[in-house]
Amino acid sequence: MCRVCLEDKPIKPLPCCKKAVCEECLKVYLSAQVQLGQVEIKCPITECFEFLEETTVVYNLTHEDSIKYKYFLELGRIDSSTKPCPQCKHFTTFKKKGHIPTPSRSESKYKIQCPTCQFVWCFKCHSPWHEGVNCKEYKKGDKLLRHWASEIEHGQRNAQKCPKCKIHIQRTEGCDHMTCSQCNTNFCYRCGERYRQLRFFGDHTSNLSIFGCKYRYLPERPHLRRLVRGSVCAGKLFIAPLIMVLGLALGAIAVDLISGGIGNQTQHLAPQPVLLSDMFICISYLLPL
Repeated sequence: MCRVCLEDKPIKPLPCCKKAVCEECLKVYLSAQVQLGQVEIKCPITECFEFLEETTVVYNLTHEDSIKYKYFLELGRIDSSTKPCPQCKHFTTFKKKGHIPTPSRSESKYKIQCPTCQFVWCFKCHSPWHEGVNCKEYKKGDKLLRHWASEIEHGQRNAQKCPKCKIHIQRTEGCDHMTCSQCNTNFCYRCGERYRQLRFFGDHTSNLSIFGCKYRYLPERPHLRRLVRGSVCAGKLFIAPLIMVLGLALGAIAVDLISGGIGNQTQHLAPQPVLLSDMFICISYLLPL
């Protein structure tokens, strides 16, 4: 039996802990880790603290994920003198002497033009080239950076700012759920808000949740969206105390029926299943999970 999905499937023991995991669960787990940019991938078994071997990871990845994983591996092994192009990921090695003629401004020596895609970028701060602005000012959120990040190319923003540490992150592919590599904050690439959720009140992917993405429901009518979502939230807040009182009442009724049934089982136990089942049907209808 697979330790992840708990189904009877063909399984292979993991080399690190010898626990049983089916091929489908392992591939889904590894693909998700690669999408997050993880190179050192932990064993999917919670009680095992070992990292999976590179050969095991590559063998269970799709061709596309395998290319991405090998790119992350290469990125982790290079030194500070080699960086990938922010646009096409072509690696460039910067040589302080003789690589680029040094103009009058010291910052200009870091100007790189990618030989593959012709994208011009700054080697020092790994950002698009910022003529006349030093890296420190540019990284703080210069107007040029904000303008470039907000531009729409290929159906999406060029970059989105992490809501916690404020660095700009560029997405090359994948869904809107982003994880900042610097502070591990989960946020939405489309709207820039953090991923938040609360039981019974939904999460960022819920259309009617107060935590939902603004682009998922009435994006052109923000006032109506807030009204609808606020009303749904208020309704759930109003119903929640009633559900709690109803639960306490059910508990009291159950205790009374059970205690009374000891003396006369035929009189008290017969209606109990009907009463409890009807109550729970009402609860499920009022507050669907």
